[in-house]
Amino acid sequence: MKTTTTIRIAAVSSVALAATAITGCAVNPAGSGGTDADGEVTLTVMAWANAEEAANYEAAFDVFEEKNPGVTVNLEYSDVGSYFDKLNTKYAAGSPPDVMFLVGRNLGEYTARDALLNLDDYAEQIDFDAMDQSLLEANRVNGNTYAVPTGAGAVGIAVNTAILDEYGIAMPDDKTWTWDDFAEWSRSITEASGGEVYGSMLNMGWPPIVTTFARQQGEDLYTQDGELAVSEKTMQAWFEKVVDYNESGVFAPAELADDTGAFSAEQSPLGSGKIAATMVPANQLSSYDEVLDGKAVLVRLPGETEGERPGMSVTPVLVWAAAAGSAHPEEAASLIDFLTNDIDSYVGREAFLGVPINTEVAKELGETLGSADQQFVEYVADLSAEENDPLYLEPAGASVVSDLLATITTEVTFGRTSPEDAAKNFMTQAADALAQAG
Repeated sequence: MKTTTTIRIAAVSSVALAATAITGCAVNPAGSGGTDADGEVTLTVMAWANAEEAANYEAAFDVFEEKNPGVTVNLEYSDVGSYFDKLNTKYAAGSPPDVMFLVGRNLGEYTARDALLNLDDYAEQIDFDAMDQSLLEANRVNGNTYAVPTGAGAVGIAVNTAILDEYGIAMPDDKTWTWDDFAEWSRSITEASGGEVYGSMLNMGWPPIVTTFARQQGEDLYTQDGELAVSEKTMQAWFEKVVDYNESGVFAPAELADDTGAFSAEQSPLGSGKIAATMVPANQLSSYDEVLDGKAVLVRLPGETEGERPGMSVTPVLVWAAAAGSAHPEEAASLIDFLTNDIDSYVGREAFLGVPINTEVAKELGETLGSADQQFVEYVADLSAEENDPLYLEPAGASVVSDLLATITTEVTFGRTSPEDAAKNFMTQAADALAQAG
């Protein structure tokens, strides 16, 4: 019988743990799924989700079970803040899930420990030819396929247009606005509302926004060889923005921030009406749009035309991966194929995990989407058509760098370190983390 487990454990530096989670764990540990005495196969899947999202994934697994008699899929889910703690604990215990959510920055670390199944060995179960080859290639490690993107996505700024309408503020021209334009626009919302609503809040310690800024300066966060590519000068300029935006009224008070990712759309500063705009994974627009009664609009990050090159790009939202020691690798691979290449797997979740990387599935799904998801799909399609420089796969150690970036940004935000010192510390510690992981 299928079971759903909700994981609710405290988050303790989960991003840092992701880098060290499988250090010392058994190589190719057995997956947590199993085979019953009567030959029935049970697969365990781990994902981060709230109860509604979990129900949507369950609906897809129900369809898979109907199409694959004798296979049961059990879902374990948690909020994103505690997800890697639980996943890493399972790896340490030798019982990882058969199939799991990961993000690109995890792949270098997990593959370095032989923790993931090489999916190229299961080409009979997975139709790679039906998928977007550029996204597949961007996530290969040493030429091998250890993960399949859940869908194509990007980052963006979600705007509550009801607040703009109430206070007579115009939408920005997101194809041309600069970082200074963004700052002025955000301050104008706070001023027009008399402080009843704040203009914006961006997570300045989130790797996607820092990477975008670095690319706009003609740099990148990482090189193709997995070394640090951003300069100390660029990092100092970034941390100076952190100070400026917090001190000059661009951002809401830092105490409102959702640093753990545990807030639902309704609980978030944007969904609860405390701010007018925030940076989000673009695929989450529909969640905010539902809470905001159809008033959410997605715009690009600023600065795309004022630097040396555009910084934004299309990337996988998440990736599906399988444990190297899964007791049922063929069934695990078949499930990943189903979740990617079968239109029936998109029941309920629709485009929440990104625009399908199977073109035919994407076309079919597109005909059924609501307005917010259509807006997301068009947003990604517009970015994709621009053929901006692709991102390099994040190397082993990237999760430690991500945690470091968040920590240092917090120190800058609360005035405990200067932008100059923050940049120096980041450069030194990030380089060390990458060297140790490599």
